[in-house]
Amino acid sequence: MEDLASIVGKNLAALRKSRGLTQQQLAKEINYSDKSISKWELGYTIPGVDVLVDFAEFYGVTVDYFLKPQDQEKLEAIAKKEGRARNINYGLTLAMSMTFIVLVALSIFFSEYFNPFHGGNVDPASKFRSWAVFIWMVPVALLVAYLEVKFLYHNKIAATVLVSVFIWTVLIAFSIQFAYFMDPPENVWYILIVGIPIQVIIVLWANYRRKPKA
Repeated sequence: MEDLASIVGKNLAALRKSRGLTQQQLAKEINYSDKSISKWELGYTIPGVDVLVDFAEFYGVTVDYFLKPQDQEKLEAIAKKEGRARNINYGLTLAMSMTFIVLVALSIFFSEYFNPFHGGNVDPASKFRSWAVFIWMVPVALLVAYLEVKFLYHNKIAATVLVSVFIWTVLIAFSIQFAYFMDPPENVWYILIVGIPIQVIIVLWANYRRKPKA
């Protein structure tokens, strides 16, 4: 009969592979060292209960799942099917979020630009300023995309790129708002300088490594 350490190790390895993760990538996600993950998957040692709880929460299974022999081929087939469905759902979620943001922006724009209660006596400058909503639509969409990529896809590189672009578009939107949509206009392009230290902080944070638990 197969020993418990080997059973746990095979289940851990199969679940990791089903997610398309390397041991190093998994280590970053759950904050355990890749050496410990390697030992557990090879069946050299059995993870403690607290570690198995962390793995169970990450993979969306129960703790006792790791303790029973599983049909590895069936597991991989199910995981691939679930992975495809999950990616489709995530993609649809992102698409619906972007569509919602665009619709909100269009609603705000048309409510100001073609408001029937204005009686046709609308200041042309006021109509022009209503276009600013599309400037701000961009950073809002990027923020939503960042949150979904970070918490749904768990893609650290893409999340870092998105949050960086978000910060710069916010600063640019502020500059454009004051330069073209304010009365009187004001040149505040110098605010872009603020983006430099913020960008440095983002890069440093993205490369920050927490001390592994084991």
